[in-house]
Amino acid sequence: MFESNFPVDKGSYSYGVCWNAFKRLAGGCSDAEKSALFSGTATRFYRLPEPT
Repeated sequence: MFESNFPVDKGSYSYGVCWNAFKRLAGGCSDAEKSALFSGTATRFYRLPEPT
């Protein structure tokens, strides 16, 4: 799963730069892999309710 230290790191880079880096890193992933990277893994790990 992706994570960041934003907004604490705001002095080093913008949110747009961070988000675009995540998108580029996930560019070659399948839809299922992207879902896991951007939400699924955190939902399972932290035992959060499934999004509706």
